[in-house]
Amino acid sequence: MKGVVSNPNKEMNQDFMDDWLDNYVEPIPCNHGDVVEGVITMVSSKSILIDIGGKCDALVQPREVEQMSPEELRTLRPGQVIHVYVIDDAEDKETIIVSLAKAAEYNDWIKARNLMENKKNIVLKVVDVNKGGLIVEFMGLRGFVPGSQLLPNWRVKQDAHSTEHRWDALVGEELTLRIIEVTPEHNRLILSERMAVDGHDKKHSVLADLSSGDEVWGIVSNLVPFGAFVNVKGVDGLVHISELSWHRVNRPSDVLRVGQKVKVYVLDVDLERERLSLSVKRMKTDPWANVDNICKEGQSVEVEIVNMVSFGAFAALVDSPGVEGLIHVSEMSDKPVQRPEDAVRLGEHYMARIISLQQDERRIAFSLKQVGAEVSVKHHESHDVSTA
Repeated sequence: MKGVVSNPNKEMNQDFMDDWLDNYVEPIPCNHGDVVEGVITMVSSKSILIDIGGKCDALVQPREVEQMSPEELRTLRPGQVIHVYVIDDAEDKETIIVSLAKAAEYNDWIKARNLMENKKNIVLKVVDVNKGGLIVEFMGLRGFVPGSQLLPNWRVKQDAHSTEHRWDALVGEELTLRIIEVTPEHNRLILSERMAVDGHDKKHSVLADLSSGDEVWGIVSNLVPFGAFVNVKGVDGLVHISELSWHRVNRPSDVLRVGQKVKVYVLDVDLERERLSLSVKRMKTDPWANVDNICKEGQSVEVEIVNMVSFGAFAALVDSPGVEGLIHVSEMSDKPVQRPEDAVRLGEHYMARIISLQQDERRIAFSLKQVGAEVSVKHHESHDVSTA
């Protein structure tokens, strides 16, 4: 057939392709808002340098370092594994700015959400008040207990003559509370004494009425780096980032927004731990289910570069973005290619030949060099440059 390049080493090349795909590991994210693990390489009174395993170094923002006490600095030492929060992303930069304090705060929000999902009671001290209720401290966060969520026995301590100071007598008191809302982006940590003591919630009964395979409507209640929380009948369920779409998703906010109504597929209901796992992408047809009707081995197709790795690049079919495959560096050009970025760029479109297609294994391998002189590289219009 015209245009099909024979490959006498196809079986050997396929083994190599399988190894490349099996050993592929997602690169460490370096986008604003990510929390990543790293190893401290240098500590001084002026700067802290951290190796986060990518192509760039991470530097703790200088203002944060200057505000650290000598005792805090002494707790940090080279070789120590630590988490940092990315303030400036790594695109086109050799050094990114990170924060230790924000990473600690991020972890506090995660702990708060875990306590809420597991319906665990906690004992916290009242540190301040306002006319609406009480302020408590949880880890490094400040939480709010609305007056409506307090038990009736505290009424005897209320100052009925002053709205502004009605709760002053409760400062210093320790309360048994349950977390009922965690919304980091709005700095909202809401707790309830009534829920902790009375246990009036319908979570278990709602979950008992759901089964794997159900399709239900919900409202997006929160977006986090690892996915989205969708509220179904008053119960928050997790849509992991891998279940948001059949195509690659870098940030949940690229797919969903808080408050959006969305239909979800119930993946799993864990009554014992009272957890709900959901999927958005399974409400749509899996593009791999019909991939054999879209393309064949030996066919030339248009692809978009969606990810770069040391041994090549991953590309998605333009006509079916949920189908991704590998372009190994050895298949990028007739000339030797040391780094993928020397031959291709993220987001750009290219014509590639399908040299291997395994539908059952959800694997596809592309070649740029085997396209030959038939077609040329196709760029986005935004990248086109015309000269007078």
